Amino acid sequence: MSIDFSKIAPYLKDPLVLIGFFLFLAFSFCRYLIKRGVVPALPPTLGFRILRTILLYGFILGLLLIVLGFALKYKELQDTKHADEARLAEQRQKDENERIDRLKAAAAAHEKDISEQRQVVARLHSELDGNLAVAEQLRRNTVVFLNNFNTLIAITRTPGIKLLDVMFPKENLDLKTSDADASGLADHAMDQIRDSGLLSDQLEREKFTAAAQAVSRTIEATLSTAQSLQDPNGKRYTFTNTVWQNDQQTLAKVIVADITPYQESYSRLALLRANYDVVGAHFVEYLTALHSFFDPSKHLITRDSLRSVLTQERYCDSLLIRYADQLALEMAQIKALQKKVENYSQQQTASVTQ
Repeated sequence: MSIDFSKIAPYLKDPLVLIGFFLFLAFSFCRYLIKRGVVPALPPTLGFRILRTILLYGFILGLLLIVLGFALKYKELQDTKHADEARLAEQRQKDENERIDRLKAAAAAHEKDISEQRQVVARLHSELDGNLAVAEQLRRNTVVFLNNFNTLIAITRTPGIKLLDVMFPKENLDLKTSDADASGLADHAMDQIRDSGLLSDQLEREKFTAAAQAVSRTIEATLSTAQSLQDPNGKRYTFTNTVWQNDQQTLAKVIVADITPYQESYSRLALLRANYDVVGAHFVEYLTALHSFFDPSKHLITRDSLRSVLTQERYCDSLLIRYADQLALEMAQIKALQKKVENYSQQQTASVTQ
């Protein structure tokens, strides 16, 4: 049976054990010397009995001191062990509390971050609503442009007025007709008027003059409206991106929603707004050119002026149609994004409630 000396060593350092061990060895050695006769035995007198008693009790005292030293050292080691265990348990509890506090702090920080993300997404949604309202206003303005344009092309193609029928052929509004073919329509019309003798027909001239006056009045009523719907300085119809610009730090770490469509919507809306200015400007230019063409006081019914009017009419028709389609597409995409955000908000509310 092996003995672990490392467990006994602490006891051997105790002063009582050392003193007792020293006494035990000293008195044992003395007894040994007497038994071996190295020290002559005393006669059985009082001195002998006293010496024997001293040797006996000294031997016993040494043993008692050793036992007492072991006992006290054992108690001291046990107390130290219990104190160490208590400190270790306390440290473990402290570490566990700190770990729990860190987890709680991390959870609170995460919840705060998620809350900030939801708030910025809500602000994006609010900004999206505002931009959708602006897009709706642009749509209404475009409808006004289209209605006025359709009214004018209907008047300039009034049935029964041969001069108008020749000057404003339907092929000019057919976008399937190539631009090269459309560019020759004005020359063809003036040649046809010259060869047909329509200019010498008094009735046709009177009908044309009456139609020209009607067109002029319509344009005069329309032009002010069209000009009022223009916004070249971008102050009235403005798509905002304030939230997107100011909250980039939070938006960069958003995980509660897909914000890519928002980013795409801003660039598309900016293009939509720029195109609106182009549409409005060209529509006003078309109205101005058409008004000058039919104004009797300016006498601008010439081959070049007709070519210019037909070119602007064709381009304005193409521009209005393409812009209306683009506007409808962008509004549909924005509404789809809006619906997606609303569905996500409802899901988040439902999950919190559960």
